[in-house]
Amino acid sequence: MLVKRKKLFASLLIFLSLAIISWFILFEYSVRWLEKGIEEFTSNLRHKGYIVSYSKVVIAGNPFLLTVTFQNPHMKDPKGRFDWQGQEMVIVIQPWQPFTFTSTFPGDQKLIVPQNTPIPLGVLKFEGAEGIFSLTSRGTLEEVNFTIDSISSFMGDQPQPVSLGDTSLNIKNLINPLNLSFLLTTHVVNLEKTLGLPPRDAPFTVDLEATLSGYQSKYAMPKSLAEWRDGGGVLEVGLLKFTWPPLMLEANGTLTLDRNMYPLGAFSSKVIGYQDALADIVKLGWVKKKNAAGISFILGLFSVQDEGGGKHLPVPITIQNKALSVGPAKLFKLRPLEGF
Repeated sequence: MLVKRKKLFASLLIFLSLAIISWFILFEYSVRWLEKGIEEFTSNLRHKGYIVSYSKVVIAGNPFLLTVTFQNPHMKDPKGRFDWQGQEMVIVIQPWQPFTFTSTFPGDQKLIVPQNTPIPLGVLKFEGAEGIFSLTSRGTLEEVNFTIDSISSFMGDQPQPVSLGDTSLNIKNLINPLNLSFLLTTHVVNLEKTLGLPPRDAPFTVDLEATLSGYQSKYAMPKSLAEWRDGGGVLEVGLLKFTWPPLMLEANGTLTLDRNMYPLGAFSSKVIGYQDALADIVKLGWVKKKNAAGISFILGLFSVQDEGGGKHLPVPITIQNKALSVGPAKLFKLRPLEGF
């Protein structure tokens, strides 16, 4: 009986030893596979003209859960359309989900974008950013989901008065980038203080659903936005919604570029809750009470009844002649998208 126990114990030790050795071999294989993949990925980007660098990469974990930490990552595209500089990027990979991995971005993260856009953005700084990346079976990036706690804009060293919070961005069909679609949801922080308003119960939120389409060319990818425009490229906006209770604006339309690279588009939109918003404006003293009745009457003349019995105000929005206009009124001038 004692001999059998010794044999069983010896067999168990041998099994555990083999398991531990196999574990380390598998882990080392996983690490080398990742190192090779990282080197191939960065080499491919550099060959295309991207600037890609990091001070150190650390791979840790076990064969069932690997973490890859890039310290001081930096990526800049060849045409200077974006320049991302971060403190850290941590990628988590699970073998049973080889085509999906998650990432977090601890520490300082900033994105430098061109300033010759219709609305200059300055330097964008991110906090609490996380991403989920989905690949095809061939390893091609197919879908990206980002969530970001806070996005702040800096002009030089000065922070802008408003920022974005609780932002989510979903980009699909990246294997065919000329026909990709994306969903964006965010809300504007500190808008009340900037406008001198008392705090409100609900934030100003923005929702956007859009798809790229229309580009037809014998070349696989356009070399510039001008080439994309000339090939019939269009941004189809299925939904653009601004919500700041009681007011809500919904719009849809198309957007492209004119021959001088200015945005060009037309949108149909409707404003809901304008009567309640007018009452709030009167309380704030922006409109005198004696004038409110006349304004309400005029708005009512242009309003349209919904199927549910409510009313909305149809408002045409046009982007042309270097300006954005709501109805006949020009709101502000635009800048050309040059150098893209």
